[in-house]
Amino acid sequence: MNVIKKYSGIGGGLQTPNRLIIHSMSEIIQGMHASDYLKEIAGLSVHFMILPDGKVMKLRKTHQIAYHALGHNTNTVGIEVLVEGEHTYDEFIDKIAKDWCNEAQMDSLVELSNGIIEYYDIKTDDVVRHSDIDPVRKSDPGQGFDWDVYKGRLRPKVQLTTNESREAFKKMTGPMG
Repeated sequence: MNVIKKYSGIGGGLQTPNRLIIHSMSEIIQGMHASDYLKEIAGLSVHFMILPDGKVMKLRKTHQIAYHALGHNTNTVGIEVLVEGEHTYDEFIDKIAKDWCNEAQMDSLVELSNGIIEYYDIKTDDVVRHSDIDPVRKSDPGQGFDWDVYKGRLRPKVQLTTNESREAFKKMTGPMG
């Protein structure tokens, strides 16, 4: 897995994640890359972004709190899957209503998610959409994201020792998640 590290200083203290939240956002917002927009304009953060080419951008260590889901930031890992291109908010909402997540993104998201699930012993039932936890305000990752395919590719925690699990995740994302 190709992981680009671009750490954000936005976030809170330490945590032990027990839930994984999947988001989506436009790749470009107001002429800025999503990672820069979150940090510089919105004052938000996320642990990982899945870029349109399937590369993974790591913005926070998983043991650090990120500001990605109002009222649900503590003990969660947030992953943003980026919708290719620049969109106004209304265009973005229209875009995520249709099939938008490509195969490279889905493969990277599944691999990363399975690593997080294994490392933190997260139940697949605790992998949720942003819209599941905040249905009044949020609709991401949208009906155009094939949630059933994604969830079907998640694997329950296998019986590895804690050391084996941690070493596999470190190889994927670097030390300390």
